[in-house]
Amino acid sequence: FGAVTHKQMCVLVPSYTKYCVESRTALRHSAMAASTRQNPHFGHTTMATGTALQDQTLAHPIELVTRFVARQEWLVHKKQRDAILAEIPGQWSDYQLAVSWQDDDETMQVICRIDVQADATMLGELAMLAALLNQHLFIGHLALDMGTCELELRHTLALRGAGGATPEQIEDVVDIMLGECEQVYPAIYQVVHGTLSADDATMAVTMITRGEA
Repeated sequence: FGAVTHKQMCVLVPSYTKYCVESRTALRHSAMAASTRQNPHFGHTTMATGTALQDQTLAHPIELVTRFVARQEWLVHKKQRDAILAEIPGQWSDYQLAVSWQDDDETMQVICRIDVQADATMLGELAMLAALLNQHLFIGHLALDMGTCELELRHTLALRGAGGATPEQIEDVVDIMLGECEQVYPAIYQVVHGTLSADDATMAVTMITRGEA
């Protein structure tokens, strides 16, 4: 990468909907169709019970993530019953997606590692950048891994009592988080390489462009 100006970064920030290729409208239509059945006694359509609908739409979160990753043809590095590790290609870089499920808490933790390693002397400025960018993120938060000197985007989805997750929930979480990684990557890169301060880098990737950049 060469030096990227404020103007260039604003133009090149990708949209959040880059990854979801399956039609959510079709998914919801199928779920609605499956939720109705013909009543043989009264000769008209009635809604299925909430329990039956749950059985048709809910599944183990890791299984849903695995299916989504397979549809995108992303590389899976490791797969267990309660965890999956995959590599996701992006515009700026490849991202490491780690998803784990905690049975006791009934929570799914999603981590997207951003592969830009900082020198130890830049950790203070990188921590400041994370704090500034976190104010603009829709879901999740940026955390600094002191062991690798890298930032990662973390989010925990609480599903206690839900009996599982829906495909739409999983796809939305992964889609939005990967979009956010793409958005903040230029800022992280510039700060790590000393091109911009945390304040300037945050402004560059969060400003709203109007008209011609």
